Amino acid sequence: MFGLRKWSTPFWKPAGPFIIGGAITMYLISKAQTAMINSDEYKNDPRNPAIAAGKKAH
Repeated sequence: MFGLRKWSTPFWKPAGPFIIGGAITMYLISKAQTAMINSDEYKNDPRNPAIAAGKKAH
């Protein structure tokens, strides 16, 4: 009665492209955020989280 069924519902095949797209989007946003934090304009800003975490300003 419980466990695997004879005709299980497919999950990975229809959801796979959305999961991969979400992972790629998260990676690209992370890279863009890191590039913006390390830019010359915000490198020495006291609101910069990199400075608060203990990284040295350039």
